[in-house]
Amino acid sequence: MKQFSSKKYVFTIIMVVFMLVVSACQPAAPAAVDSGDDRYGGNLKVGVSAIVHLDPNDVNQYGLNEIVQLFYETLFDRNEDGVVVPLLVEEVSQSDDGLVHTWKLHEGIKFHDGSDFNAEAVKWNIMRKIDEEKPMGSMLPISNMKVVDDHTLEITLSRLYTGMYNILAVKTFSIYSPSFYEEVGSDGIKTQASGTGPFKVDSYTPNEKLELVKNDDYWQEGLPYLDSVSFIEVADANTRATMLEAGELHVAVGTSIQSLEQLKTDENINVLTGPSSRHYYVSMTNIYEPLDDKRVRQAFNYAIDKEGILAAAFKGYATVADVTIVNEAVNGYSPAATHPYPYDTDKATALLAEAGWTDSDGDGILDKDGEPMELILRTRKGAVPGDYETAELVQGMLLNVGVKVNVDVADTASFLAELNQPIEDAPHYDMVNLTWGTFTGDAEYVMKSYIACNAWPPTYWDYSHYCNEEVDALIAKGDEVPTVEERNEIYAQILDIVREDAPTLFLFNGLSTIATRSDVNGLYLDPAQTIWPVKYAWLD
Repeated sequence: MKQFSSKKYVFTIIMVVFMLVVSACQPAAPAAVDSGDDRYGGNLKVGVSAIVHLDPNDVNQYGLNEIVQLFYETLFDRNEDGVVVPLLVEEVSQSDDGLVHTWKLHEGIKFHDGSDFNAEAVKWNIMRKIDEEKPMGSMLPISNMKVVDDHTLEITLSRLYTGMYNILAVKTFSIYSPSFYEEVGSDGIKTQASGTGPFKVDSYTPNEKLELVKNDDYWQEGLPYLDSVSFIEVADANTRATMLEAGELHVAVGTSIQSLEQLKTDENINVLTGPSSRHYYVSMTNIYEPLDDKRVRQAFNYAIDKEGILAAAFKGYATVADVTIVNEAVNGYSPAATHPYPYDTDKATALLAEAGWTDSDGDGILDKDGEPMELILRTRKGAVPGDYETAELVQGMLLNVGVKVNVDVADTASFLAELNQPIEDAPHYDMVNLTWGTFTGDAEYVMKSYIACNAWPPTYWDYSHYCNEEVDALIAKGDEVPTVEERNEIYAQILDIVREDAPTLFLFNGLSTIATRSDVNGLYLDPAQTIWPVKYAWLD
């Protein structure tokens, strides 16, 4: 039995707007198996911190993306080298001016509810994203979509767009059955699903467990290997690690750094690591006092001993960052000539004094106009390695320069739900400890969904509410140039401005990690999305 078709589809973009090489009809995967292979069967048990809901079109986030990839699919995907390749799309062609793209879709694919996957379904999904202003929908400059036939779609762009296929490979552009959506509605799609993926949703108990079963009619021949997958919600990272050691889980997602070090000593455990766009930072709410003052934000960056936090909390699983979100793993990154904020408490104190914050009463806490500097730092515990530990260390380091920080800990589900509300509806916090990445492997995503003035929740993810009109003008300018290289030169200017504005605490660039039992095979890490495609996994 073949794992997948060997036929390859290659196209060349005539203009150097972007380069996307279609290497195969699906991402690179483990070698094909023979019909007598014993890889088939078994239930994979995965421990995760939270299962918020099942709708990737509602919000784009790491934990959800890792889950929905099993029952939803995108038009394009990333292989284990991070290269964008076609998935539900079979062939791509493009007009000479780069504005008209024609997609030939795979035929014979069914959604889990039995309805046909076709051009009308794709058009409905994309237009819903745009019309309802769902996450990332506005990033696609589509002026028209024409159904040529059942499996051919013609897309016309209003302008050249270098990042379209990077965007379409993100899990928030998952394609689901229009008829199923019409049946269950926007609330029902959060607890039920009908996609084209290798597994179907069997049952979902919010805040407890998600059970998936093999899609026997999956369109990629020979896949998946597993009979079923169970996602089990275990809030505490150390508990997930303990369950993995005991054999109660096959995979533990988001274990603590301390646990990873312990797990590496167990011969029955494999700890996978790889490059990642994941970035650890503390978002500072730029529209509230005192953080609306750039000098205060710069002072906070000088006050943080990043190397000290790395040694205490990350133990080699991260590197010091010189700017927010964009790092060496991301196309469009440009390094600072020297680190913009070395550890310097004297510089921090001087900037705070310049902004009017001094310790007038000698109690060790800075004050201004009779008001002490007392802030709320919101965080979560157990979801991402090193996140809570970082919050505690930041708290102590800011106290060293006279800033009192109260750490407010929330469970992952509440943390994410509150974070993605409009700021007027969300609980008050001055700072929030976060980890985030590009999902696309390209800086454009960061510019438009995190740095731009209109990138505020709930549509996008600028939790700092940072806004610089010069930056917005440069982002727009980047859309007008014909090559990625020219665009990246503009992005270099943006990153220098962001370094100066310091909307966040620039902390660390992380590594992708996942811990598995030694009998789990076939998983790999996508550098952009920290995805580990379970459809290629099998159990010994």
